[in-house]
Amino acid sequence: MEHFDAAIIGSGISALSSALLFSKRGKKTAVFEQAAKIAPLLAGFDRKGFHFETGFHYSGAIGAQECGGFLFRELGIDVPVEECDSDGYDILLLQDSQREFKMPFGRKNMESRLNEFFPKESAAINKYLNLMEEEIAKSPFLNMRKRNYSNEEFLLWDGDKTAVSQVLDKCFKDDEIKTVLSFSQLLYGVPPSQCSFMFHCCCAGIMQESVWKIKGGAMTFVKAAQAALLSKGAKLFTNKKVVKISVEKNKKILFFEDGDAISADIAVSSIAPKEFIKIMPEGTYRKAAIERIQSAKDTIGFFTLYGAAKEDLRYENINSLAAAKKQDYLSDFKDAFYVNFQDKGAVCAAMSVNSEEKFWDIPKDRYIEIKERYSAELKNKISQNWSGLLDKIDFLESSAPATMKRYVNYYGAYGFKHSLDSVNIAPITNTPGLYLIGQAVVTPGLLGAMISSFLLDKIIFNRDGSK
Repeated sequence: MEHFDAAIIGSGISALSSALLFSKRGKKTAVFEQAAKIAPLLAGFDRKGFHFETGFHYSGAIGAQECGGFLFRELGIDVPVEECDSDGYDILLLQDSQREFKMPFGRKNMESRLNEFFPKESAAINKYLNLMEEEIAKSPFLNMRKRNYSNEEFLLWDGDKTAVSQVLDKCFKDDEIKTVLSFSQLLYGVPPSQCSFMFHCCCAGIMQESVWKIKGGAMTFVKAAQAALLSKGAKLFTNKKVVKISVEKNKKILFFEDGDAISADIAVSSIAPKEFIKIMPEGTYRKAAIERIQSAKDTIGFFTLYGAAKEDLRYENINSLAAAKKQDYLSDFKDAFYVNFQDKGAVCAAMSVNSEEKFWDIPKDRYIEIKERYSAELKNKISQNWSGLLDKIDFLESSAPATMKRYVNYYGAYGFKHSLDSVNIAPITNTPGLYLIGQAVVTPGLLGAMISSFLLDKIIFNRDGSK
């Protein structure tokens, strides 16, 4: 049986980041992925000569002098980024007033744009943006002015439990501005009435200051991480699904679906918590904790159409078009949708669906029928809001939450739902040497996933709380 110092289950952002950190410390490291390729969701897919991004579009705070840039350097990988247009990187069509709000970044740009659209809310706008900045400054994960935090500050920090909708309702009278400021919930999949303001600021608030794309897309990160790992002697395995973890003399034994097994001093799981509890050793969690994880909800899911533009649809440096009305804010954006323009003519159109409604767990013909209905509904939304756009796209493929389940074992777009009443997933378990990382531990997105791996590194190797 082959033995490793550290075995990482899964191969997404957090898994690759964690593997890099172990390898950097000279640990014999291995990554085990159940799919046929590394980082299947992040890597996207190809159809008829077009590459489609499925796991990453853009992020805040990954510039060279920001949190993400610092983390890239610590991982030892070169991830070139390009800044989006600060005057507007997305357009949100406000259906009630039929106005197009170009989403800018930078405090001055955002404040100016909001005042232009909502002049009667000027004082509230200033107050709200101040609140966001204050909340981000409190975060031990995002405040770059203070990097020397103790482990306790990381593990015990829980932030404010006030809902996003409560803050917006207290600050503003106009429901349309509330819609503008909370539409970014699509970036993390938790409705404004169920999401804490702190969590919203950590996921979407950071995009008030900067928005970046990775040059070459998410595969640039994946390729850079793979190359760095292989250069350090790490091993990356695909088609290796872990079905059981046991403990023998303090060694973690990983058993695979194909009958193989390996041992490791440290085992790190980046898979969905609901899947982890199915394979973990007995005693890893108490019964009450297991029940809470089992009952936890997934984030919203997406039904998505992937297509090829028949002509150049990129204009004014806009990444995405979206539409919303006041009622969407009041109903927690149950009918949200958008169209994302990607590189070289690739187009992705998506609408939110209830990830708990497992309509895919049915006979194939019924599944196809429902996908066709969702496809028609999404196309109708596009046609109603942007005249002529539908005729300029040749749709090639579609996916439902069932597709997510196939590759990453959860149905929601972002997996574990960080709602006000959800269980907190800690990186430490009751089994010594067995840990958790990933979006469920910190926040969804590139930054949250990377931070979870650094948090674990700090816990294991810097228990005195040093820098």
